[in-house]
Formats: sequence, C-alpha cells, structure tokens
Amino acid sequence: MLASESARTFEAMKEDLLRSFPGQFALVCGRRLMGVFVSPDEAMTAASKLFEANDLPPGTPILISEIAARSSIRVLATPYKRVVAPAPVAR
Repeated sequence: MLASESARTFEAMKEDLLRSFPGQFALVCGRRLMGVFVSPDEAMTAASKLFEANDLPPGTPILISEIAARSSIRVLATPYKRVVAPAPVAR
C-alpha cells in the first residue's frame, strides 16, 4: 500500500468531508477513513493507538489532512513500533 493511495482516497471523499467536518482533520489509511478529529494531535494519537492495537500493520502509510478547500496541514507517515534496546547488564 502506498501513501499516495491514502491521498487519492482523501481527495475522493473531500467534498463530503467538507460538508460535514470543515476545519477538522481526517485520518486515512489506504482506502479507509479511520476517523475525523478536532486536532492533528488527536488524529496522531488515534493512529498511534491503531498501530499499538495491531489494527494497522507496522509500516502501513497513513495520511492526516486538514479538511479544507486548501489544506494547510497534511502529514504523510509510515509508522513503525519502536524497538526498545535491552538494558545493559551491570558487571
């Protein structure tokens, strides 16, 4: 799945989103609208929770875009889970 697929999906539903949610932020993954949020921070938090819950596989591109005729905020990301290095062994 490519980030451009998420962008195409957003553009295809943009007019409907503008009528219902102007000024809010859409979270799109592939061909799916994952939700609409009041702020980009809320959308990022929701995306993080989806990845943590394994509802979206790591490396799946997402798009967060302002719902506006001309978006001033648009984030394309490919999140991965952070791998925590084991603590050093004391000697």
